[in-house]
Amino acid sequence: MGADRAARPSIGWAWYGLAALILVSLIGNLIKYMIILVSEPIKLSLSLSDTQIGSLNGLALTLTTAIAAIPMGWLADKVDRRWLLAISVAVWSVATAAFGLATTFPLMFAFAMGIALGEAVLGPITYAMIPDMFPRDKWINANFIFYIAVLLGFAAANWASGLLLAWLDGHRIGLPAVFAGLESWRVAMILCALAGPLLIVMLLAMRLRPLAPQVAVQGDVEGVMAYCRAHARTIIGVFIGFGLSYAAYGAQGAWIPVTLQRSFGETPATVGQTLGQISMVAALAGVGTSWLAVRWLRPRFGDHAPMLVAQGGLLIGLLVSCGLPFVQTAAHLYAIIGVKTVFTIVAMSLSPAVLQFIAPAHMRGRVVAVGGMVTIIFGSILPPFIGFLSDSYFHGPSGILHALSVVVIPAFFIGLIVLRWGSKTLPATIAAASGGDD
Repeated sequence: MGADRAARPSIGWAWYGLAALILVSLIGNLIKYMIILVSEPIKLSLSLSDTQIGSLNGLALTLTTAIAAIPMGWLADKVDRRWLLAISVAVWSVATAAFGLATTFPLMFAFAMGIALGEAVLGPITYAMIPDMFPRDKWINANFIFYIAVLLGFAAANWASGLLLAWLDGHRIGLPAVFAGLESWRVAMILCALAGPLLIVMLLAMRLRPLAPQVAVQGDVEGVMAYCRAHARTIIGVFIGFGLSYAAYGAQGAWIPVTLQRSFGETPATVGQTLGQISMVAALAGVGTSWLAVRWLRPRFGDHAPMLVAQGGLLIGLLVSCGLPFVQTAAHLYAIIGVKTVFTIVAMSLSPAVLQFIAPAHMRGRVVAVGGMVTIIFGSILPPFIGFLSDSYFHGPSGILHALSVVVIPAFFIGLIVLRWGSKTLPATIAAASGGDD
């Protein structure tokens, strides 16, 4: 344990590393959100169906990440994580620029898969690196800081993306010749890709605790699947409970901008700015509520406290979701999304801590990858399914909202029930995984 402390970088380098991870995650998430935000202009530009838009946001962006999650998690436990993440940033930057230039749906789908492939390493690396940079008693606080910084930065970027799209719409004539003739959404995607080189330099400057070869070998012998079988109820409950709930929230996020534009006449710029402002307030309220609740409950429930708080957040989020089918105005929908986001963040800001507590240090990257893969599989299915329901059964301006409701509400409910079921064996799993962490 003493050697482990000595190998860990100084606290100053730990905070620098956390800042670099925050910025990388922010840009990666922004690129995916930009695609969601401009889904309606893309649909009009390429004459796509809702099923194709759902496939772009679901299958191309999320299923690819699910397929790549396990090998990326394995690599995250084997190689220099700085270089792995830097290469991934390069891949998604090139794919993002190419996405902005694509003129057919197959090309756009392929480049979206490239973006997802590059971003597949984010989850396994980020949540495996935080315990390597910080001692155990600082994990939850480091996770909170990471989560709130990404959310606030992302919300600010969403707001800025709305301003950017509005500015591009009004200044297309004065743009450089290289952008001449390109639609605003295409220029925005290319601009997002330009952050890649700076991120790569920041990542390569990080200092990390080196991986221990003997521990890695032990992880290979024991195997992630063997560990999951030994703690099946906890693993199933955590992975499926958080995964399905988060996927339902993500599917909602994928279709809400489209709903606001199609059903209530909002512009992409207005949607981006308004949702950005809502997200900033919800992020502060959600993480603040989560932090206070964990601080209050942890003296009594220990490492089980994050799970209890997460369940409470999901329950309230589920109750708020029940208002979706009755929305009549854009303001009403914004209000529901705002309140639901607060309590979903209460839960989701604690899911990394739960994953870290149930994962042994020598296989943390792979365990986190499996959990992420489950979330992503659900996330790849729900958006296109909502699009299919909209195309096939729910027609008219409000059809997409009704399709959204009949998918998101049951998924949230099932996720909460499964998470509650799995929490019964959580303390034993945490005890089994905690050896060697300081």
